[in-house]
Amino acid sequence: MKKIINIIAFILLLPFPVFAGDTDISETMKNSIVYLQISYYGYEQYQPWKNRDLTEGFGVGCAVAGNQVITTAYNVANAAFIRVKKADRNDYIQAKITVIDYECNLALIELDSNSLGKPLVPLIFSEKYKKGAGVNFYWLSVGSQMYSGRGFLDRAAVDSSTISFSQILTFVAAGISDSTASGQLYCLDNKPLGIASWSNENKEAGIIPAKVINRFLADVKDGTYNGIGSVGFEVSRLLEPAMRKYLKMPDDLQNGIYISDIYTIGTGSDILKSGDVLLSIDGFELNPYGRFKHPQFDIISFDYLITNKTAGEKISFEIWRDGKKQLIETLVKNFDVSRMLVPWYELDRQPEYIIIGGCIFQKLTKSYLAGRGGDWQGKVEPHIYNYLLNEAFKPTGERKEIIVLSYCLPANINLGYHNLSQFVVDSINGMKIRSMKDIPVALALNPQAKYDVIEFEMEQPAIVLDRSQLNSAGLEIAKNYGIDKLSNINP
Repeated sequence: MKKIINIIAFILLLPFPVFAGDTDISETMKNSIVYLQISYYGYEQYQPWKNRDLTEGFGVGCAVAGNQVITTAYNVANAAFIRVKKADRNDYIQAKITVIDYECNLALIELDSNSLGKPLVPLIFSEKYKKGAGVNFYWLSVGSQMYSGRGFLDRAAVDSSTISFSQILTFVAAGISDSTASGQLYCLDNKPLGIASWSNENKEAGIIPAKVINRFLADVKDGTYNGIGSVGFEVSRLLEPAMRKYLKMPDDLQNGIYISDIYTIGTGSDILKSGDVLLSIDGFELNPYGRFKHPQFDIISFDYLITNKTAGEKISFEIWRDGKKQLIETLVKNFDVSRMLVPWYELDRQPEYIIIGGCIFQKLTKSYLAGRGGDWQGKVEPHIYNYLLNEAFKPTGERKEIIVLSYCLPANINLGYHNLSQFVVDSINGMKIRSMKDIPVALALNPQAKYDVIEFEMEQPAIVLDRSQLNSAGLEIAKNYGIDKLSNINP
């Protein structure tokens, strides 16, 4: 629904089309910019067996090869299928996603070569940045007309995208003449600068810049996509002189930020320790706020020094530990979001769940919590929110996922449990539950036992289910509630 509203708002804001006689590069861009029509699917977070109705949206694609375009990952998240329209054709071309990275918010889309016709003209993205400079942006309409708008470069920042947890380089354009959030091409001095990823009511727009795009394309080139680095630790400001003295730092050492927590995944998680002071990364000195002076972008967050690298590259940390400076090296690391204890998002696949005697058990994700609607943070039970807030990046061998009892579908087999919900599963039949994959194993334990016993954290009441009734009750519950399958556990 949100994407449909955005489309309507966008259409209402369309300016007059730009024609060949105007003094810009719109006509040239017709050979390099395409219109994307996207159909989206999805699942209900609290009825994870249930598909949402297909919806439609649009996006802008920018050519990087004769039959390949890039756009934002957000544009094509949960895409059922994609069709592309070129300026020189009235029909649509089928397309597919070849690489998608939600952390840098980019997706590479390949057009069907057999129906492409004239190849697209690839764009070369310039890594130039000029604070305060005027920029133009371009997009192709469904009617194959080129449109343009204007703004100016206000600043470079390091921010997360709509979906991801990673802080990446972003240019912010201000005073934009039209809303841009769907991959519109931004140009500086008539050279491609980046693509639009968001805009707001203050007439600002976020631009994924050439540095991020070019790193993405270089990574894709060898056929194996490694992805960007992920930060494996948390930091806090180091401003108090007393704290610096406690850490035995000399008075003339004024730089550095305090490492307050270490994750079990991500860059630095293998060699850094809580209590270290991070002085510099790859020779770039960090101030007590965790920022550094970039020769091109001025003062920005240290996250850039990690997320601007490709996983597998070398990285060095200068730290203060045990009363002295140390230089340590490691490799840049990242991780699939599914490895998080509480995944930040769950896209392009059905949520995991299992229904036992009408009791619905689901993997805890941020998407699951956000399914409660607006201001969901204020609606989430504190013990569950704590896992997202403080433990999300700390999976271990003993705890890979958090499994919650979402709620119970009323049935005779679960009388007395109808009001139970949002409990965190501790064990089933005496077996500790580390992930969804453990549940079928636990249910098969003690084959001679008459009952399945499900126990929860925080001394919440256990659920005891009669095994002899489970099969018949499952069939009845599936029929009564329109459930096509009682479990979905990814391999």
